[in-house]
Amino acid sequence: MTLFRQLAQERHWTTVHAFNMHFAKAARDLAAITGQQRLTDVTVARRTFDRWMAGELRSLPQLDTRAVLEHLFQQPVALLFAAPESAEPAGASRSLVSGGDVFGDPLAVISQTELLTRSSTGAVALDHFRGEIQRIVDCYETLGPQALAGQARSLHRDLSARLGDGGHPPAVQAELFRLTGQLAGVLAYMAVNIGTVPAVAEAYCVQAETLAEHIGDTELQMWAAGTRSLSLYYQHRYVEADAAAAAGVDLSPHNGQAIRLLVNGRARALARVGDRRGTERAVARALDLSERQSSLPSGITSCISFAPYSLARTLANEITARLALDDTAEVFSCAEQIDGLIEESDSEWSRALVRLDVATALLQHKQPEVEQAMALGRRALHAGTSAPITSVWQRANELYERAARWHAEPDVGNYAEELRTWRSRPEARSIVSGSGEELAPQQ
Repeated sequence: MTLFRQLAQERHWTTVHAFNMHFAKAARDLAAITGQQRLTDVTVARRTFDRWMAGELRSLPQLDTRAVLEHLFQQPVALLFAAPESAEPAGASRSLVSGGDVFGDPLAVISQTELLTRSSTGAVALDHFRGEIQRIVDCYETLGPQALAGQARSLHRDLSARLGDGGHPPAVQAELFRLTGQLAGVLAYMAVNIGTVPAVAEAYCVQAETLAEHIGDTELQMWAAGTRSLSLYYQHRYVEADAAAAAGVDLSPHNGQAIRLLVNGRARALARVGDRRGTERAVARALDLSERQSSLPSGITSCISFAPYSLARTLANEITARLALDDTAEVFSCAEQIDGLIEESDSEWSRALVRLDVATALLQHKQPEVEQAMALGRRALHAGTSAPITSVWQRANELYERAARWHAEPDVGNYAEELRTWRSRPEARSIVSGSGEELAPQQ
C-alpha cells in the first residue's frame, strides 16, 4: 500500500476518469499560480494510473507531472510512491554501506531538491512583469504619470506580495527584488512629475535603493539616487540635490548611470547656486563618460528609462544648466545640435522643456527677442499639453517671470493666457498647487 493509493481510495478516485478530473483541475490551478501554461496539457494515461495504484513505480514521473501531483496531494512524490520499509533482521544494525536511514531515500532527496528549487513565480510570470515595466517606460512620455500610476502601483503590489510569500530560489528572489525595486523607482519618479508630497517620492526611492543594495544592483541604486536628486531640485533644495547626485556617482563613477547623475543632478543644481566651476566640471565629466561608453541609446530616450542617458538627453540637460548660468550662446549651440532629434522625437516633454529653455535664453540675451520668445513659449505649452508634469509648469512659470519687464506687451499677455489655460486643466491642478508657485496676475 503506497500513500498515493491510500489517498486515492480515501477520496474515491479509484478510476482513471475520476482521478483525471481532479488532476486536470490541479494542473490548471498550478499553471495560474506559476504562469507555466504548459502544465494544463499534462495528462495521466490509464496504464500509468493503473501502475501507480498497483505500486509498480520504477522511476519518478516526468517533472511537470510530479509538480501537478505534489500540488494535488500536497505531498512530495517520493513519499506518495514510497514502498513500505522492510523489517530488519533481529539484532542487525542498519547497513552503513547502502546508507539506510543515515542518508535517506534517494527518491526523497530528489523530491526535496525539486521543492527547494520550485517557486510560485515562474519564468513566464517574471517575463510578464519585465514586459509591463518596459511598456510603462516606453509610453510614459505619451500617456504620462496620471494615466500610468495606477497600473504601476498594482504591479508593485503584486510583486511585493510574491516577495512576501518567500520560498523562492535565490535567482528568482533576486529578480523579484530587482523588479520590485524598479517599480518603486518608477513610482518615485511619477510622484515627482505629478507634484505629490515629497515624502512619497522619498519613500519609494529608499525602497528602490534598499532592494537594489540587497542584490548588489549598483545601477538601480544610482538610478534611485538620481530620482531623489530630481525631487530635491524641484523643491528648490539645490545643495541637497547636488549632494544626492554626488553620492550616487560615488557608487560607481565610471558607470553609464553616472551620466544622468552628473548632468541632470549635479550640473543643474550647481548652476542654480551659481557654482560655475562645479557646473562646468560636472558637464565635462558627463560628456567624457558618454564618449567612453561602448554603446549609448540613440535619439531622445524616455526620461524614466533605466538605460544610461543618450547624448541628446545629456545635451538637453546641459541647456538647462547653461541657462541658469546665463550662458545664452551655449544654450543656442546645444539646442541647435539636438533640434532635429527633438522635433522627430515622440517626447512632447523634451520638446516643451527645450523650447522653454531657449525661449528664456532669448529674453536673457543682450538683445532680447520678446516676440520670438513668447511664440516659442506658446509652442512649448502646446507640446507639453497631453500629460502635464511639474518640470514643464515650473519652467513655463519661470519664463513668464523672466518676461516681467514686458508684461504690458500683447505677446506676453497672450503667453500668460496660454499658461492660465494650461494650468486650469484637471491633470495640472495637483502640479500647480504642489509647486507653491502661482502665476502673477496679467498686467
